[in-house]
Amino acid sequence: MDEQDSRVELSQLRLIKSVFEIIGKGTEPGESVAIAVSLKNNGEFVEDGSRANFIQRLQTIPMDQQPPFTMDVEFAAVFHLDPPALPLTWHHYVQKVFPRLLFPYLREHVSDLTRRGGFSPLNNNQNLFDDDEAALLETGPGDSKWIH
Repeated sequence: MDEQDSRVELSQLRLIKSVFEIIGKGTEPGESVAIAVSLKNNGEFVEDGSRANFIQRLQTIPMDQQPPFTMDVEFAAVFHLDPPALPLTWHHYVQKVFPRLLFPYLREHVSDLTRRGGFSPLNNNQNLFDDDEAALLETGPGDSKWIH
């Protein structure tokens, strides 16, 4: 059974943590600052594979230069699957399906948070969930460089 044969429903979405701390000055129009972030996905299936708890967390990580702000945002979700996922496919859902479904909410919150903090909105335009080995080797698993 593949993911096309099952229906995945996001039944609960909760903002668990949202920390934004300004360290430096805001960015000037046209100014770019590299912000390195770590995106972590953790999930576990419960019961018979018909339900999963999932957490997605984005944190800024140190780079060569000090970023103008630090951020730590965490969303939690409960997913229901019909029919239940087979145990051999659970890793696929945790690594690919759930992150893709939850990421738009995280991205929107991060963008709004940076805008309200006096910075241009922080957005990621790359597909974080591609299986591109070269991109993984460049940034490390779960890490990404966002341009702000």
